[in-house]
Amino acid sequence: MMRLRLIAIFTFIICVESFAQKSGELFDTISKLDYTFFKALNECDLKKYESFLAFDYEFYHDKQGLTVSKASEMESMSLFCGEQRERQQIKRVILNESLEIYPINNYGAIENGEHIFHLVIDENTSKPISKAKFTCIWRFDNNEWKLARTISYNHIPYGKIQLDDEILEQYEGNYQASDRMINIKQEGKTLKIMDLVDEKEVWSNDMLAETEDTFYLNQNNVQIKFIKNRGKVEKMAVYENGELIEEAIKEK
Repeated sequence: MMRLRLIAIFTFIICVESFAQKSGELFDTISKLDYTFFKALNECDLKKYESFLAFDYEFYHDKQGLTVSKASEMESMSLFCGEQRERQQIKRVILNESLEIYPINNYGAIENGEHIFHLVIDENTSKPISKAKFTCIWRFDNNEWKLARTISYNHIPYGKIQLDDEILEQYEGNYQASDRMINIKQEGKTLKIMDLVDEKEVWSNDMLAETEDTFYLNQNNVQIKFIKNRGKVEKMAVYENGELIEEAIKEK
C-alpha cells in the first residue's frame, strides 16, 4: 500500500512540474526568441534567420515533408525569399494566447503554439490565409539558445471570418463563364474553386471568407463576390485589384 502511495505522489509531482509555463523567466526568454526569429523570417533577413539554427537542425512539415539539415533549410528560405516572395509576400503572426513553454531538464525548452499566415497585399493590408500548430525544440548550449527542431502541422485554410456550413452550401455548384465552367464546392470550413475544361480540372484554389458573400484567394489580390436575386445565388463576380474582370452565371 505504501509503495502505491509513493508512486501516486511521484506521478502527481511529475504532472505538476510538467505544466506549461505561461509566464516567468523561461517563458519570457523563449517568447523573445520566437519573436526575433520569426521577425527575421517575415523580413527575409536570411543571415539573422540562419544564426538561430542549430548545426543539426531539422524541420518537420505536414505538407512539405522533412528538411534534414540547416543547409537544406537555408536553400528553401532562399527560394521563399526570392522567387516566391516576388509572386506573393507571406508573413507569420503568432496567436500569443496559444503560446506554451515546457522546460527540458539539462537541455532547453519546448515551445508549443498556433500561428496564422497572412498574404500581404500592400504595406497597409494583409489577409489571413492559413492557420497551423507548431512545436519548436530550443537547445541551450555553450550559453547560447539554438533552434534544434521545428514541427509545423495541422495546416488548414483560414479566412478573415469562419462561416457555417449552411451558408457555404448555398454557393456550391457550377458557374458558366465565357470560356470555361467554374465549379464551387465546400471543403471543410471553406470553399474550393475549380476551373473545368471539357469537364477536367485545370486549376483550383481555396476560397477564404471575407464577409458572408465575399471571398478571396490565398494568392494575388483576387476577390470573388456572390450575387443573389430574391435570396438565391444568381452569379459570381471576380475582381482583381478592385477591378471587375469576369462574371459567371450559376447553373440551375
